Order: sequence, then structure tokens, then C-alpha cells
Amino acid sequence: MSKNRGPSPSDATIRMLCVRSAGRCQFDGCNEFLFQDEITLTNGNFSNVAHNVASSPGGARGDLVRSHLLSDNIDNLLLLCPKHHKLVDDHPDIYTEECLREMKQKHEKLIYEQCEMIGKPSSEILMFSSPIKGKLEVSINLQQAVEAIKPFKRPNSFNGIPIVVKSSAEYNSKEYWKETVRQLEAQFDRLICNSAMVINPEQHFSVFSIAPIPLIIKLGYLMGDKIPADIYQKTREPDTWKWLYEEQKNDFIFEKKVIRNGKKVALIISLTADIAESRVTKVFDADVLYFIRASQFGVDAISSKADLKAFWQLYQKVCDEIANEFNEIKEISVFPAIPVSAAFEIGRRYMQRVYPKLIIYEENKGFNKALEIGG
Repeated sequence: MSKNRGPSPSDATIRMLCVRSAGRCQFDGCNEFLFQDEITLTNGNFSNVAHNVASSPGGARGDLVRSHLLSDNIDNLLLLCPKHHKLVDDHPDIYTEECLREMKQKHEKLIYEQCEMIGKPSSEILMFSSPIKGKLEVSINLQQAVEAIKPFKRPNSFNGIPIVVKSSAEYNSKEYWKETVRQLEAQFDRLICNSAMVINPEQHFSVFSIAPIPLIIKLGYLMGDKIPADIYQKTREPDTWKWLYEEQKNDFIFEKKVIRNGKKVALIISLTADIAESRVTKVFDADVLYFIRASQFGVDAISSKADLKAFWQLYQKVCDEIANEFNEIKEISVFPAIPVSAAFEIGRRYMQRVYPKLIIYEENKGFNKALEIGG
């Protein structure tokens, strides 16, 4: 050992470094596996143990005091491929101590997180998007979706499954809903029924949706309760798809109002905002009104899985009551002001051959018929 260098890293330190790095180059963006030649596939040790603060005070990023003290310290060492070892030492002005420390910490954090997911059940990320009001383009951040399902599940694939539907027809017109429903059904059949579910009939899905509410209800209906799935809902503050709470934060109330004897039934679901009765009766001559309301209205009316469960259990109870009391009616008109998660569950919890067909209305300068499910 040179008099001017600190002690060489011990075998135990090097082994631990290889474990922390998973045997891969820790230079940001490289990730080359260093124990097999990438061209010949020959097995061997092709790694370099690099120092952040150089082992010698005169080396790259050297220090009169800390060079010797940190020479065998694992937190000061990086596993690099020969190319990137030379690069960082030739350009210490670019690859500073702080820069290399961030690279190392980022790489080791990712390795740790990935290893933590080994053995966790997989879930395929399904990203459904459609322009809001037919005009406002939207997108779903895959990395945010991946973060939302951790630590309980691991992504089944690198890219997830995107379903995107659009229509050039005027929003909320019959042509608009006909075209978007056709696209949704076609992509669902191709990507889910005839692909993902063929590969793994028991595949679990994590659903992320930004789209008009009737289309999300339709997606939930297509998924049904036979395909295992979790629905996630985006919040703006904080900017995340993770559920904000574990416990139930809201309550949901049921009410029935008979206007006259008859079998024209409307179900009004007021969660994000309270829907005035007059807005419904203006477009639908209802005989009986059923209401589901949140105790606290707002975009965060459902902010936990417990909230969502409480909602859909009440929703199913109301549907059961309608089906039992009006066992000859063929349809229920549904007027929703609801978040994404509730929309998905309305479709998903629909019971074929038990509930009447649901006619879903959409609000756009007044309520208009959008689409139907079941029947």
C-alpha cells in the first residue's frame, strides 16, 4: 500500500458493496451487470471499486483528512464499470462528491425497494384515460401508479396496460358515447380478455382512471367482480394516487321519496356535490327517487378504501331494495356526482340478471343520457 493512500477496502467491505449494488454499475443510467461480460457472456468479475472521496489526498475528490478515514468505508465506495470509473475520476469537477453520493444512494435505494417486492403478489397496472368533456387531454403517470400499489403489490409488467379512447363527435352526443363505448369494449376485449387474462386467468389488476364518469362506470362493469381488481383515485394535494387514509372518514346516507304511484325510478348519487331534485325531474319524469348522499360533499368525499367499501355496500343495498320492490321494472336512471372510485364500483358491483338495466346520465349544462349497463 502506498504511504499516501488509505487502507484498501477489505474483502468484507467489497462483498457488502456488491450486495448493496446487486453487482451492477452504480453510475446513474448505466446499471450494467458487472459479473458477466455483456458481449461474450463470460462469467467473471468486471467491476471496479471506486472511491467517492479518493483514497489518496491527491486523487480525484481527495481530502487531506478524510481520504484516509473513509478509504475502507462502504458509504464512500461505489461499484462501477471500468468506463464510468475512468469517467468520474477524469472529471472530478463534474462528478463531485455530492453528485456521486446521490448516485450511490439513489441506486441502492432502488435495489432495496426492488428486493423488498420479491414475493409480493403481482398486479397489472391498467391505465384508462379519455379527454375530460371530450376536450381536455389527460395522462396517467406510470411511476406514480407503481408507487401507489407499493408496498402491498409489485407491478406485473414494466409498462402496464394503457386503454385510451377518444371521439371527434360533440361531447355528450349519442355519437360520442357510441364511439367511446365501442373503443373501450374493443380495447378491453383485446388487451384484457384476449391477452392478460389468457396468459394468467387469475391476474390481479390495479386500475387508474382519468375519464368521463360514465365511461369509468362502463369500465367497472366490464371488469365485473370476477376479475380481481383495486381501484385508485388521484388527488391534487398531495399529488398522488395513494389512498390518503386507512380509516373511514365519511358516512353515506340513503333516502327514498315517492312522488306518485308508478315505476319510473331514479337513483341520485350525490358525493362530490349535492344534486338538486329539480335538476333530475327536469329531464326525467320520475315516480320514485332514491338518494345516496355523502355526509361531507367534495372531491375527497371518498378518501380511503374504507370509505369506498361503505359506499358500495350501501349502493348494493339500495339496488337490492329497488329490485325487490319493483321486480318488473326494466331500468333505473342514474344521476351521479361522484369521484372516480365510486364510478368504477357502481359498474363493478352491478349484478347481472338481478338488477334492472342502469341508464347513466352525464352532467354537461344539464343532465343528458350517456350510456347504459346491464339489462
